[in-house]
Amino acid sequence: MRIRWLSHACFEISNGKTILIDPYFKGNRLAPKYEGKPDIVLLTHEHFDHADTDFLSKVKPKIIVGPPSVSYPGIRVIRSGEVMDLDGVRVTALNASHPQSRYPIAYLVEYGSVRLLHLGDTYLDAVKPLSVEVDLALIPIGGTYTMNIDEAVEALDRIKPKLTIPMHFNTFPEIKADPESFRRKAEARGYRVKVLSIGESIEI
Repeated sequence: MRIRWLSHACFEISNGKTILIDPYFKGNRLAPKYEGKPDIVLLTHEHFDHADTDFLSKVKPKIIVGPPSVSYPGIRVIRSGEVMDLDGVRVTALNASHPQSRYPIAYLVEYGSVRLLHLGDTYLDAVKPLSVEVDLALIPIGGTYTMNIDEAVEALDRIKPKLTIPMHFNTFPEIKADPESFRRKAEARGYRVKVLSIGESIEI
């Protein structure tokens, strides 16, 4: 499975099918040019920097999933605690704490043998231990609207992922954060962290 960071909270997951989480391209000066054709798009909440509706209208993905706060034609609505099987991709919606949104969620994505946790925009209070092992956690560190670096490290103590990639930092002045500081603090507690450059991908 290949995971590519497309800035902010947007990731592309490729393994036969292409899954895109939280697309944000319009008005995003940091986003690379994206010419992919996602089969599935997962949206964590309705904000413009997580649900780029112009992009969705352009690429017309087969499946779009999001919480009740997202309004888009043909979207499959998922609520916290619900599970969907999307052509062999199992998606579970989890609670998120983001008061600025009407209904934020996180996603546990199970595809092949890999379990991936995308925490969306959340504060620490919504992060709970899971009953399954997480191979990769995508975790916000920018503060203000989400956890900050120290809180994100504490979140790792709860979910105990095999590997973590930080996200949701430095897109705007309000979420300025140093991902290398997060990496050092997390590694000091025994966690593996990979800091990606925008557009960079890894295989897991």
